[in-house]
Amino acid sequence: MHRKSPHGGRDRISTKAKLADELVVLGNVLVRARERAGLKQSEVAARLALPASYLSKVENGTRRLDVIEFIRIAQAMDSDPAEIIRELRKELRK
Repeated sequence: MHRKSPHGGRDRISTKAKLADELVVLGNVLVRARERAGLKQSEVAARLALPASYLSKVENGTRRLDVIEFIRIAQAMDSDPAEIIRELRKELRK
């Protein structure tokens, strides 16, 4: 049985809040991958046909990504998504 919060749900922690630290780590890993590729944030955003603010939010850890978005970003940076995931896993273990 699902119990209702006595505060109307206000005491629930959003998934985004729970993952805040991890999203920052992911953003940092993506920044390093982009810099290794020698690309500016605006160049990657242009390759994605998205505003630079989208990529900025991802890199700052304020926007969550689904797996398809993640793969598209990696491909736009000419990077291997699996390699970025390996780096992310290493950073999250620290």
